[in-house]
Amino acid sequence: MKIIFTKEKQWLDKWDEFVYENDRGSHLIFSDWLKSYISYGFDFEIGICLENEKIIGGFGAVIAKKSFFRFYIVPHGPIVSFGFEDVMGALIQNLYQRAKETKCCYAQYSIPFSENDLIRLHCYKTTLRNQIKNKGEEGNLFKYIYSSYGINWVDFNDTKTSEELLAKFALQPRRNINLAYRNDFLIEYSQTEEECREAYKLIEDNAREANYPVRKFEDIKDTILNLISKKKSFLMTVSLNGELKGAGLFVDCGNFLTYISGGTKKEKPDLNIGYVIHWEAIKKSYDFGYDGYNISMGGSEGVLKFKSKFMAQPVFFETPHYHFIINTVVFKMYSFLNEYLKKNKNKIALILKRIK
Repeated sequence: MKIIFTKEKQWLDKWDEFVYENDRGSHLIFSDWLKSYISYGFDFEIGICLENEKIIGGFGAVIAKKSFFRFYIVPHGPIVSFGFEDVMGALIQNLYQRAKETKCCYAQYSIPFSENDLIRLHCYKTTLRNQIKNKGEEGNLFKYIYSSYGINWVDFNDTKTSEELLAKFALQPRRNINLAYRNDFLIEYSQTEEECREAYKLIEDNAREANYPVRKFEDIKDTILNLISKKKSFLMTVSLNGELKGAGLFVDCGNFLTYISGGTKKEKPDLNIGYVIHWEAIKKSYDFGYDGYNISMGGSEGVLKFKSKFMAQPVFFETPHYHFIINTVVFKMYSFLNEYLKKNKNKIALILKRIK
């Protein structure tokens, strides 16, 4: 067994396939997703564990760096193949050593631990955590790179088709879905940069109107286009009479689809476009043979209530986040400065782009 750190394309491609096929994988550690942070001046790498030249585990890291501040952030994982859980401890120790070698003041990782049967295939048992020595301290102190903390799971139970699942829904969402499909909607999937830009603009407009953050298209453009070309993501659009009414961005990883973000045009009467976006994702999940759909964690009270109409059950991972403070003096300096910036994520993004 050996562990290597690399950004070589041949290994990135193999890593992406490993993450895609692994039930505990996440789009957060796709190489294209890690690369998206380059727009902020950050770097990335993957650490992969090989046995007989075959990947059996590893992690993807964002190296957040500005001036002399450097942070080694693993947004999800490390992850390992089934049956190789015993290498998790070695991966974490290599993660720590690598963070030191790259002169980072801090390292952080997030492992999906859970005892919940709903997502058992996509998590590690908490008994594994107890077997790992030198895990670091609990918690994630670096908040500016999203770290996984749960799955908002629409479970397909024993249903074979989306229609069987629909029959289990409460009356109101079932009615709204059926009413929505009385309209002659055109469902399409963006492919070109121009198509993606137009669709994503609706997502950005919704975020601005509702005052919540989404990444700008220019910052994530290459990631979206690359993942779409590799059939690991799709940007769905819903149109009526030639006018764009809604859009939703999804990623395919870990043997389930994950909703990333979406937007709809607000109109009266309500065309229930939001129902159409998620119902199309659910139908596609059945087509792929998946056992559920991740409608995604988070959102306002209204958004969470809407997601619950699809029988979504938010499952929080059990103590997933751990960290190592490697250089106490530098990290304390960061923590002091952070107090002045943490209230506005958009300001931070702007500052990060300007500082060299």
